[in-house]
Amino acid sequence: MRTFSLVFLLLSLTFCQKTKQDAEISIAFPTDPPSLDPLFATDLVSGKLSKFLYAGLFRIQDSRPIENLASSSVWKKEKDGIVWEIRLRKTQNGPSAEDVLFSFNRLQQGNSPRKGDYHFLKKISLSSEPNSIILSLDENTSEEEAKEKLALPFASILSKKKFTETGEFHSFGAYRVDFWKKNEFIDLSLKEPNPSLPGTIRIRILPQSSTSLFLYRKGELDAFKLTDFLLSLPEAKQENTLVKKGRSIQYVAINQTNPCFDKNFRYAINYSINRQEIISKLLEDKADLSFGPVPLPFFETAFPKTKVPAASYPYDPKKAMEYLKQSKCYPKILDTTLEFRMRGDDENQTKGRAILQALKNIGLKANLKGMEKAPLYKENGEGKGDLTLLTWYADYESVWNFLDPLFHSEKKGNGGNRSFYENEEVLKILKDRSRRDETTAWKVLEKVEKDAPWIFLWSIQENYMISEKFIRYESLSDYL
Repeated sequence: MRTFSLVFLLLSLTFCQKTKQDAEISIAFPTDPPSLDPLFATDLVSGKLSKFLYAGLFRIQDSRPIENLASSSVWKKEKDGIVWEIRLRKTQNGPSAEDVLFSFNRLQQGNSPRKGDYHFLKKISLSSEPNSIILSLDENTSEEEAKEKLALPFASILSKKKFTETGEFHSFGAYRVDFWKKNEFIDLSLKEPNPSLPGTIRIRILPQSSTSLFLYRKGELDAFKLTDFLLSLPEAKQENTLVKKGRSIQYVAINQTNPCFDKNFRYAINYSINRQEIISKLLEDKADLSFGPVPLPFFETAFPKTKVPAASYPYDPKKAMEYLKQSKCYPKILDTTLEFRMRGDDENQTKGRAILQALKNIGLKANLKGMEKAPLYKENGEGKGDLTLLTWYADYESVWNFLDPLFHSEKKGNGGNRSFYENEEVLKILKDRSRRDETTAWKVLEKVEKDAPWIFLWSIQENYMISEKFIRYESLSDYL
C-alpha cells in the first residue's frame, strides 16, 4: 500500500508541475554563432543574430544609412581632418556617451577581422555637450561611408557597465539572450513590448534542412531557410515563402598566390562553367547571374545611370580551351591535380560536382574536398587550397559591399579578400573613401570583372518557409 501511495505521489508531482512555456516563435539557424561578441560577427549566422541583439548609432534602411541610437550629427571639415559630433537619442534604456566611447575603443583596439574597415576613426572623445560624442576622422572619409560602417554589427554599442561587471555583451537591440545551449538553441526575449514582434523567440540550431522541414510540418518551427533540394515542396506556396534577392553572391575563389593561375587560366575556367544549366537543373531557377561580383537584380539600384550589362563569361568551351592553352603552365597544368574545397554538406557538394565536371571537360584534374565551415574558412584565410567554393552575404545594400573588402589587397584571407587578389589601381580607389560614387564603383567593378580573380557564379535567392504565426508579426521578416 505504501509503495502504491509513493508511486501515485511521484506521478502526481510529475504531471501537475508547471511545464516550461514554449517560445512564441521558433526559427532555425544552420549553425551556432562562434561568439556573441559583435566584433566577430563576420559569418551569416552572427549577422542575423546581431539584428535581434545589437544596435548601432546608425542602421541601413532602403540601402541608405539613417539615424538609430543617434538623433543627430554635425559633420565639419577642418585643417587636420574631419570632426564629427554625434548626439545620442534620449531614451530611458538607451546608451550613454560613455557606452559609445567604450564600444568604439574596443572596435579600434580589439582583434576584429574587420578592424581595418575602421582605420578612418582617428580619435574618439566625449563632447562637452550632454549625451554627445566627438569622432575625429581621416580627411578622405565620406559621411555616407562613415555612417554605413557605423551601421554594421562590428560598431554595435555595448553597455560598459554590464561588460566590465559580468563580461556580457549587452547591447541595445530589441532582444536579449536568456539562455544559450550550444549547438542546440538560443532563447531570446523582447526587452520592451512591441505588437509587431513576438515576446519570446527560440533560435534552434538545425544543420539539416530535412530536420527543419520535419519540425515545420509538426508545427514546432515557424521559419527556416529552404535549401536547393526543398524548393519544389508543395508547402512552398507563395504565401508561406519569403524571398530575399540580391543579398549574396556565390563564387569560387581562385588562389592568386599560385603563379600558374594567371589571367588566361582564370578566363579558361570561367568560360568552362555552364551557369544557366546549373541554375535551371540544380537551383530550380532560384538564382540570378552576376556581372563580376554584383548580382544582376542589384544593378538598377546600384547603378541607376548605367545600363544593366550582360552576365560575365557566358559558357563557351571552345574559348575556354583557347585561353587554357595560352596559360603560363600549360600543358603541365593538365597533369596537376587541383584541390577544390567547399562546405561538406550535400547542397554545396552537388553544385561543386557540377563545377568540377566542367573543369574536367576542358582537361583539368581536380579533387573535391568537403570540409566543415570553420576549418574551411580558417585554412582559406591561410592561403590553402587551389579553388574554394564560397558565399558572400553583403553586410548592407551597397555596391561597395560587393567590392570592399572582397578585392581589397590589404584585407586578404579572413579580412574578406579570399582569393588573395592584388590590383594597385583597385586598391588606390578602395582606400580613397572620398571617391565612393557610382562612376568610381563602376570603374572598380569593370577592373575586377576583367581580372577574374573568382569563378563568378550566381546570386542565390534566399527562400524562407514561414508559418501563419510568423506572418502575423509584420516586422519579423526584417530579421531573416
